[in-house]
Amino acid sequence: MLALLFILGILCPLNFAEIEIRLLDPEIDGVLASRFPNSFLLSLPDCSVYGNKSAELLYTELPSNENKTKSFIVPSCSVSRLGFLLQNLKNGTTYNMQYKIAGSNDTSANLTMATTNVIDFQQIDSGLPARSGAMVVITVILSVAMAALLIGLIVSVLFSG
Repeated sequence: MLALLFILGILCPLNFAEIEIRLLDPEIDGVLASRFPNSFLLSLPDCSVYGNKSAELLYTELPSNENKTKSFIVPSCSVSRLGFLLQNLKNGTTYNMQYKIAGSNDTSANLTMATTNVIDFQQIDSGLPARSGAMVVITVILSVAMAALLIGLIVSVLFSG
């Protein structure tokens, strides 16, 4: 009876395991960023449990509820792969993501994140009148200074010898 409880105690955590899903952390994982305008850099499922197994990343675009799936093989622990890059997302959009291991009931909790919002550089208004006026003033001052320097150099060469 004790042996049966011991075996069930070992198997239950594996059968009802919850996979960790999170964005990679710049301070912990050594990445520069994990949220981008069109992608996320996610942690991989644990390689010691799920290495070389087929997995799916189920993600939903909110609020449209458009479901998509990305399939991949969880790398073994001997492979140094930092994370899973979920690409081709929309700028400034919220997504709900979840890992699922194929052939088992192992899933992760839901992770809800939004891609960063970026404005097209062509829409940035850079035509400030003060900036162009200031550039004209600076150009005139530099031109007068260069002319004065050149005249001073010519005068010193003519009267030195």
